[in-house]
Amino acid sequence: MLRINKQGFTLIELMVVIVIIGVLASLAIPRFTEASAKAKAAEAPRVLASYESATLAALAELSGDLLTDGRPALKDLVFEGPKDSKWWVYETADAATSFTATANATMGKISQASSIYTVYNTDAGADCFNHGGTVGNAVALRMFPNFIQKAGGTCAAFGS
Repeated sequence: MLRINKQGFTLIELMVVIVIIGVLASLAIPRFTEASAKAKAAEAPRVLASYESATLAALAELSGDLLTDGRPALKDLVFEGPKDSKWWVYETADAATSFTATANATMGKISQASSIYTVYNTDAGADCFNHGGTVGNAVALRMFPNFIQKAGGTCAAFGS
């Protein structure tokens, strides 16, 4: 009787495994790309929230030494925006009236022209932060659901 000793895999079995791996990779790679873009986009709201915390701390400590509009001067804040971010450019305008994060690179649904900002609002004793942004489309707006206000919104709760 002839005994066949079968070792290894046939070419068909190997090709089926390669096709299955290819299908799984084609499903997984877009998900990883989207998760990576969300992680990059999440940096900016956290940095802007740190700015808001520093502003509130300065307001509590320097109540008599504020600018004419009721805001603390930028030099009095215990905060400095990141200088080495690969994804965002952070800048202040008008001596601590606002802090803006502008996209430095395209991140998935967020284009380079996108930016978000926070402004401390003292109008009519409001004492809160207004948030806003120039994010290109509705899909990109969903990346910042608690940060960008709807049109006509006046004040956002701290950290929202």
